[in-house]
Amino acid sequence: MGLSIAYRGRIKKAKLLPELIVEIVDIVKIYDWNYSVFNEEFKDDRFYKDVSDDVYGIIFSPPKCEPVFLTFLSNGIMINPFVLEILKKRDIDLNVETGKWLFTKTQYAGIEVHKVIIQLFRYISEKYLEDFELYDDSRYWETNNEEILEENFERYDFVVNKFSEALDDISIKENDDVESLILKLFEYLNKKFGDKGFDFES
Repeated sequence: MGLSIAYRGRIKKAKLLPELIVEIVDIVKIYDWNYSVFNEEFKDDRFYKDVSDDVYGIIFSPPKCEPVFLTFLSNGIMINPFVLEILKKRDIDLNVETGKWLFTKTQYAGIEVHKVIIQLFRYISEKYLEDFELYDDSRYWETNNEEILEENFERYDFVVNKFSEALDDISIKENDDVESLILKLFEYLNKKFGDKGFDFES
């Protein structure tokens, strides 16, 4: 739970990868964010239809933020390298699993970090990516409206804080299963905060 972005797409051309990495490294160094670089060039500057388990590109991590993935498979499609490791261990066909959504939770990093990440995606999606889609829980990507961004951050902060309070307040019995705990949680939250316009069952 928490405000996040989801994204997917592919790099336009294999030969663009080194330039993309250089630009991202320059930007994350300005903010003093951690980053890791994988393979910096696609083999022979081309994509391969049959996917290997090699990873190309860069990930970076602002403080209190999950990693942002600008990493690609050998066919040019974006991939979370940690998910790739799981797929490899389970012997799942990588050709079937490409094109899935990648997720980055930004809520605890705060509004300013979220804005920078979205602005960065605006820039690189035009210059380097294609078939790119992004869904932003804050709706800043869709609206470019800072007031909506702030409202949604406040809303998510409120909900997370109240869920935490509710877990402290509700009585949990030894024989409660997951379903009954969830029902107790929603009942508590709706009783306490439903009049504030929050419907915790939707």
